[in-house]
Amino acid sequence: MTELLISHKDLRYVPLGDCTLVVQFENKISIQVNRGVQAFANLIGSRKIPGIVQMIVTFNSLAICYDPLRITFHKLADTLHGLEDQMSEAHAMPGKTVHVPVVIGGEYSPDLEEVSARTGVSSEQLIEALISKPYYVYMVGFVDGTPYCGDIDERLALPRRSNPRVKVRKGSVAIATSQTTIYTVDSPGGWHLLGWTPMEMFNPYREKPCVLVAGDYVQYVPISADESESWDEQRQREWDREWNP
Repeated sequence: MTELLISHKDLRYVPLGDCTLVVQFENKISIQVNRGVQAFANLIGSRKIPGIVQMIVTFNSLAICYDPLRITFHKLADTLHGLEDQMSEAHAMPGKTVHVPVVIGGEYSPDLEEVSARTGVSSEQLIEALISKPYYVYMVGFVDGTPYCGDIDERLALPRRSNPRVKVRKGSVAIATSQTTIYTVDSPGGWHLLGWTPMEMFNPYREKPCVLVAGDYVQYVPISADESESWDEQRQREWDREWNP
């Protein structure tokens, strides 16, 4: 018998506008809950329910966009409710681990000293903690494939900056609350910047635009500043052959 990921009594079906149904799981951020969301999404996708247009995985909910001319909210909710007993760990397919090259220190880590001072963790210990383990990708979104990953060492947990930056460089590696992320494009941002990667995490012209998807793991691997600045497509291919086969 397959193990159920989450109690069915925790699921709620609520409308979002006139063509989106949200399946709300337990209201907390945890890998177990998120894998439940992904398992249900994969199960629903395998059933090819007429009228479903798109599914969006978040931390603890699943947004299902549907065509109201083909299926009503109540019909869709009843259909999904009937699938709950079939949801199991088997539907939460294991994700890949992506090793991401990161340069840390100096101009690449503008918030390193501040984070160290506020947390009481030395810069050396902070860096070691950041690269010590892989991080689970809960979801991607907000800005072009931006991954929300966790959970970082609890000693490093800080709220977002009170004064967000107007522009954060594409490739910046950052932390906030219990999570870490990689900025996929130049954009405003309020996370604490601890490193930078030359690896392109999002490209709309690729067949699969996002390197990371929900359910993956990301592992930061330190590289030198010189190596990061001389990064090119050839070096990326070499990196992927070695680290991301």
